Amino acid sequence: MAVLVTGGYGMIGGWVTHELAQQGKRVIISSRSRHNVSYLRGFEDRIEFFKADLFDYASVFRLFKEYGGDIEGIIHIAGLMGGPYFATNPHFHIRTNTMGTVDLLEAARIFGIRKCVYCSSGSVYGPRNDIPDEDEPMAPGDLYGAAKASAELFGLQYANEFDVDFRAVRVFFGYGPGVMPSDMYPLYSAIFGCLEGKTEIRLEAGADQSIDFTYLKDIAHGMVLVYEADRLEHRQFNLTSGVCYPIPELIHRVCEVAGISADVQVGPGRIMPRGPSLDSTRLRESLGFEPQYGLDEGVKEYQKWIQQTLKK
Repeated sequence: MAVLVTGGYGMIGGWVTHELAQQGKRVIISSRSRHNVSYLRGFEDRIEFFKADLFDYASVFRLFKEYGGDIEGIIHIAGLMGGPYFATNPHFHIRTNTMGTVDLLEAARIFGIRKCVYCSSGSVYGPRNDIPDEDEPMAPGDLYGAAKASAELFGLQYANEFDVDFRAVRVFFGYGPGVMPSDMYPLYSAIFGCLEGKTEIRLEAGADQSIDFTYLKDIAHGMVLVYEADRLEHRQFNLTSGVCYPIPELIHRVCEVAGISADVQVGPGRIMPRGPSLDSTRLRESLGFEPQYGLDEGVKEYQKWIQQTLKK
């Protein structure tokens, strides 16, 4: 039997695949294309690739027709990341993130695959100044958050009506090996750009906002814990490091850890409709989740990966 990981070569998906393969699990990756991911080398005998696009239900159906009897469960990560780009093509992006999830749930229902863990987002809580737990109602403040919240609601109804064991993990801001800061949207590029040698950092807003960034390996570990649990009292879990910093302080902290001096200018206000962090008490108490990386450790490891990548 195998675990299907959608988007299994992506920013979070690659590390979920790594976590599962490291445990000896067989993984089926569904993605629009195959990627050569450095940290998945050595696990080739445990990983299979199937070309599928969540925007194309026929390809999803073919995936389940070929592997359906061999899939023990699903970790659904494939989708489009939030940020300014999301609103540039709202119909396509919403359809991909929401209806792509519905298509996957429908295939799971038809082929009798019971367990589905969904990679949701802290964006479902919208802009706020407090740190919400899972009992707080969803109140997204942008289209991306609305799409993630909608996908969660559909998943919960598939659980209620079709007995699909749907579980949502609400991650916040992840960082780490697998994606270069310059390939991300402005907030990421500003915070981690110095790791690529950027010495002039500008953000039009964000000086009055704090953010909690979680290392990708910790996110992957938390998601796999939720997947592997036999019985859960709850279906929704927050996952963060639990430590947040004002954005200007965060930029300076990353630069200091990296040993780089940078000219930093951050404009006033919020840069995104998000709160500072999420309360992960439920995940910690029910499944024993504890982040293994503080910001310093994560930044140093991320910097090492970036330097190695730039040399290639």
